[in-house]
Amino acid sequence: MAALSSTIQYLMSIVTETESSDTLVIAATGFGNKLGLPVDDFFRESGLACTSKIVVSDPSRRKILGGLPPEYPYFSDCLDHLRDRIAAISAKKLLVTGTSGGAHTAMLLGHLLEADYVVGFAPYPYVSFEEMKRQKDPALTSMRRVIEAIDRLQGGVRQYFDLRPPLLEWNGKTRYYIHVSRHNKWDYRRAMYLDGVPNLTIVTHPYSNHAIASSLCRDNRLKECFAFPYRRTRSVKDIVIPAVEFTSHVSDTIRTLVAKGLKRS
Repeated sequence: MAALSSTIQYLMSIVTETESSDTLVIAATGFGNKLGLPVDDFFRESGLACTSKIVVSDPSRRKILGGLPPEYPYFSDCLDHLRDRIAAISAKKLLVTGTSGGAHTAMLLGHLLEADYVVGFAPYPYVSFEEMKRQKDPALTSMRRVIEAIDRLQGGVRQYFDLRPPLLEWNGKTRYYIHVSRHNKWDYRRAMYLDGVPNLTIVTHPYSNHAIASSLCRDNRLKECFAFPYRRTRSVKDIVIPAVEFTSHVSDTIRTLVAKGLKRS
């Protein structure tokens, strides 16, 4: 898949590769211009190597809401181009996926393009100053320049800063799967922000890192995320990690109670 090499991705915002397949995958890369792992590796390990592909990358980190200039100056231009490519490829199934910052793009594109499925990994479902402050999200500090750049955008794209309102108006077709590390506090909280969205399933995994697609790949579980309907394979980690976490919680509680008792005495 030389056309999808990391070098070419940096030179082109939207890369298309057509295969003899009934499935078209639109993938939105994260801030590292990856899909949790290098793009070629992601497609191979997820079982999507033989599908037709459109890889969308935004060097500005504005989640394509500011367009992808100079080829596509506005977000609407990006949408029009993707619609044209979808029509030209004429696949039976449309799947949209993305990781981290790209997961926001993936969910939005899936909604607007009426994809069959969206698979997002550790998404940032809101990128507005207002919601960041309301949630007391630490990303407001760690990603401040990105948030400021997005906040400067004007026009209709502002309605997509927060994905919950548009996704609540189900398009009648798309099924969403959000995969997140259960032991990453903020990734989990961000995912749960979308709880209650029609036809959206939040799948938690026994990890603590943000790059959950990489962890799933390491444990040979990435491919199952793209088998529909999704059926989870239980592993030893699903049992051991929660047990260790519970034991640690009990130990912390006992230490706290003992400390309080000593202070009173």
